[in-house]
Amino acid sequence: MGSVRADRNQPAVQELQFRNDQAFLSLIVNRRTGTIRVIDFRSGSVPVKRVFVQSVAQREGATKAFTLVEKDEVSSWVRLGFWREGQIPGFYKRSDAYMLGCVIAPESNGEDAVVERSSPSDGRLAERTIHGAKKILKDIPEVVTGCKLRGVDAADVASTRDEVVAKGLAINTFDPFGRHALRLYLEAIAGSGEVNYLSAEFEECFGHSTIEVLKSPTDLPQVLSVTAGIRAFSDELKRRGIVSAFGFTPSDDGKLAACFIASGYRKTGLLAKHGVVKGERVDMILWTRKLANPAGDGEPMDDEDI
Repeated sequence: MGSVRADRNQPAVQELQFRNDQAFLSLIVNRRTGTIRVIDFRSGSVPVKRVFVQSVAQREGATKAFTLVEKDEVSSWVRLGFWREGQIPGFYKRSDAYMLGCVIAPESNGEDAVVERSSPSDGRLAERTIHGAKKILKDIPEVVTGCKLRGVDAADVASTRDEVVAKGLAINTFDPFGRHALRLYLEAIAGSGEVNYLSAEFEECFGHSTIEVLKSPTDLPQVLSVTAGIRAFSDELKRRGIVSAFGFTPSDDGKLAACFIASGYRKTGLLAKHGVVKGERVDMILWTRKLANPAGDGEPMDDEDI
C-alpha cells in the first residue's frame, strides 16, 4: 500500500521551495495522494536537486515524484534518476512537455529514501484496457443526450469530494496541479440519476489544462454523462484559448478510458504508481488532446504514443 498521509493540521497541498546558487526548485506536495510535482526554474543536472526531492519525500511519506520539462532538459532529469513516462503536446503552447517520474521507496533501515526506476507494473494491462475501451465506443454517440451538465462552485463539490476520497473511490482529487491556476467544475447527472463531478484546471499563460473526473463511471449512462462533461470542458477550454488538455485514469479502468477516447484524447504516457485508488497505488494512463495550433498552420498534430 502506498504511504499517504492525512494530517488535518497541514494543508492537503503545499508548495515548498529550495534555492541556492546552483538550483531553484518549487515542489508541489500533495499529501492527499502522496505525490510531489517538481518545478525546475534553473536548468542543469545538479545533484542537490535530487537530494532535496528525496528529503521532502522522506519527511512527507510521498511515494511518487514527477516533473514536466521541455525536450532539452529531459537528459538532465534522467541523470538525476527520473525516467521518461509521457509527453503532453502543446503544454507550453508552441512546444511539448515531457513527463518524467520516479517511484520513491523507503530504505530498509527506515532512515532514508531512495529513488527507484519508475516502470509500470504491467504495460500490457493498459493496452488491454484501451482495447476494451474501444469496444464501448460503439455505444457512445457523437452527440450525447439524456444527461444533464451544470456548472457548480468549489464549495458545492468539496464535501462530496471528501466523502469519495474517504471511501477510496476517488480517481482524481481536484487538488492543484500547477501554480496560480484557475479551476472550473461541472456536475454531470446521468440518465439513471447518478451524479459525478468533473473539474478543469488551466493556466492561461502557458495554454494548458488538466481535466479530472472524480470517480469512475460504472454503467453506460454514467459513461455517457462523463463523456459529455469531458467534451464540454474541452470545447470551453478551446474557446478560452487553451492549446493543450490532458487527464489521468487508472491503467485498468476501461469505462473511464472510453470517455476520454470518445472525447478525442489519446494515450501518450503510462505513469508508474501515479494514483491512489482504494488505498493502493496504481499506474495511470496519460490522455492528451491538442485543442488548437497556436502557429495557425493547419490542423493540430498528435505525437507518437509513449
